[in-house]
Amino acid sequence: MSSATVKQLRHEFPRVYAAARRGPVRITKHGKVIATLDATPTLPGPWTPPDFTARSEAILGSRRRKVDLLRLWAEQGTR
Repeated sequence: MSSATVKQLRHEFPRVYAAARRGPVRITKHGKVIATLDATPTLPGPWTPPDFTARSEAILGSRRRKVDLLRLWAEQGTR
């Protein structure tokens, strides 16, 4: 199956999905292609943690705030 109608997609989804795992499936409505379903598995790359320091510098630039947390907490009161 290299193409399927919207009706087939709704009513026979497991069959259409199985075909999409083998290769792209064109989804048609009234004879016109409206979408392409491609469910071929892809291997994820290695996870890398975000670089928060670089994000911070990109947003704030070189300006840094010195925050005295003890004074700030004292002003707000204890919880």
